[in-house]
Amino acid sequence: MTITTTSKVWLITACSSGFGREMTLAALARGDKVIATARDPKKLTELAARGATTMALDVTSSDEALKRVIAEAVNVYGRIDVLVNNAGYILQGAVEECSTKEIFDQFNTNVFGALAVLRAVLPHMRARRSGVIANMGSIGGWDGHVNAGLYCSSKFALAALSISLKGELEHLGIEVTCIEPGYFRTNFLSSGHRNKAANEIQDYVDATAPVAKGLDAYNKNQPGDPVKGAKVIVEALSGDYGKKLPARLALGSDAVKFIDGIIEKSRTTLEEWAPLVKNTDCEDV
Repeated sequence: MTITTTSKVWLITACSSGFGREMTLAALARGDKVIATARDPKKLTELAARGATTMALDVTSSDEALKRVIAEAVNVYGRIDVLVNNAGYILQGAVEECSTKEIFDQFNTNVFGALAVLRAVLPHMRARRSGVIANMGSIGGWDGHVNAGLYCSSKFALAALSISLKGELEHLGIEVTCIEPGYFRTNFLSSGHRNKAANEIQDYVDATAPVAKGLDAYNKNQPGDPVKGAKVIVEALSGDYGKKLPARLALGSDAVKFIDGIIEKSRTTLEEWAPLVKNTDCEDV
């Protein structure tokens, strides 16, 4: 299929709802081409009707299976300009409550899946010396939270991987960023996207129950508009703002405020402890 040299080709994971859906629509509105994926492509009927190419893609598939899917995706338009690793969910539970399988599944989707997809896409981008990779992180990647320690740690990991990749790929003309949204009014806090650990330990209830109750109350009342957020993401990844993409890109007024608070808190703690901990060098330094 022939496309213009100015339009971009996007591959976005987890497009059946939320940011995946809205990013697909925002990119299509620009005249770009989008390969929208989901584990069940039947859930992408609306996006197909709006002009997206839809494909089945499960980020937890084997490397071999993902390479075949990405090769098929590249063949559609001849290239992939922008990859957005959007698949993810929240595992709710105190750290001790979460089973080994639940922990693995959390990281398998949020971290290992993103890694597997980008590793399948990167050979094609390297060959062209061009591309953008965006991993969908979270403000949870800046601070641990009660009842969501595994989710937060997965987003910490994704941020660190994005920063490392940025340094490795910059000289090859490939940009990398970790987009870190605050709370947007999607279905991310609903059942199916927020999965509760099967084991509940009574000793933790006093700490975890208020958090769960707060998230329930916040569901569908989040401040962020996903349509506006998706538009900013697409414009940023397209280079519309004339700014070099940062390694970590906050999204939402609450995200900016939250991250600023974490940075300030970290600086205060660092300065408090610095006189005690910095005098540990060898005598010959």
